Order: sequence, then structure tokens, then C-alpha cells
Amino acid sequence: MRFARGMAAVGVLACFTACSGPPAPAPPPATTSHAPTSTPRPTTSPPPKPAFVSPAKVTAACPFVTVDDITQAIGGSWSATAVEEPATKDSFRCTYKSEFHDAAAFQLRILVPAGRSPRALSADIAKTCAKSSVAIPGTGDAAFHCQGPDQDIDGIAEQQTRIVVAKASHGQTRAGVLDLHTIREEVYVALARLLGDRL
Repeated sequence: MRFARGMAAVGVLACFTACSGPPAPAPPPATTSHAPTSTPRPTTSPPPKPAFVSPAKVTAACPFVTVDDITQAIGGSWSATAVEEPATKDSFRCTYKSEFHDAAAFQLRILVPAGRSPRALSADIAKTCAKSSVAIPGTGDAAFHCQGPDQDIDGIAEQQTRIVVAKASHGQTRAGVLDLHTIREEVYVALARLLGDRL
């Protein structure tokens, strides 16, 4: 009987030791986590392009009307490259070559003839129109657009529109003659006004 009680006591002790084990670690204190905060960097936009200023001396045609200018006036996308062609004494020429055609899609000439008035020069250029010109008032000293000579683009005759702006500037007469595909009236007016501002 004493032996049985001893065994029972040993069994209870063994169960207590095995069942209790070492004390469980206390849970870590509750904390609130936040995303790291940092001072936001100020967003810097690229500086605006300086406005084109009419030069005292014309040395090239391409700066007067860029590919971006034409694209914005048309209101679409256009992949082209402006190429400055060899100049003469009083004529500068820029061709805008599309990646889809070998020929020049559009062309700009800046004329600086000596001894001509803007209106006389404009009247002479109007003689190259295939049809009567349409005046663009409030632009330069004389401005108009008209149907210009057709241009051969990859063997196809493309109808062209000619935009002309003549103006007295920096003590000389200047004219911008822009040939482009026939598009819309508002495009011609926008580009004529741009030329008038830049001549």
C-alpha cells in the first residue's frame, strides 16, 4: 500500500513537470507601425523653352518654324526632321522630311530681298499660286494662303497649300513662304500668325 502511494506521487510529480514545462515568453508589447515618412521632393518641371526672338540677321530658315510648331498647329503626331538646305544671298530654305517619304513633305523659305516692299514682294509671290489667294488679316504687312504648285511625293502629285507672310523687320523686308499639304483653314492661319510673330 505504501509502495502504491509512492508510485502515485511520483506519477503526479512527473506529469506536473512534463505538462507545465518552462514558462511561455511574454508577448511583445503592442506597437503601432507607420510607413516611414519623408519630406516629399519638390517636382521640378523642365524650364520652358525660350520664345523665339526674331534675329537681327537671318542665317537659317528652320528656326522660324520647327517640326513641333507644325505638329501643334495640325493637332496630331508627325514624325519628321527639319533639314537646313544650302542658302543663297537672300534666300534660306528648310525642308521637313517625313520618315515615310524620301521627298520633303513640307518646305519653308525665308526671303530677304533688298529694295522690295512687303506688299510688292507678297504680290510677286502670289503670282506663283495655282488659284486666287485668300488674305489672312492682322498678320505681318501682307499675308495670304493659296493653292500652290503640286509636289511629287513618291510618284504621286500631292496638292500643296502655300502660306505667305511678308513683313518689314530689322530694317529689311522679309517673307516666309511655307508649302505644306492641303489641310485646314485654321492650320494656315495659325502658322501664318506664327511666322508673322517670328519674322
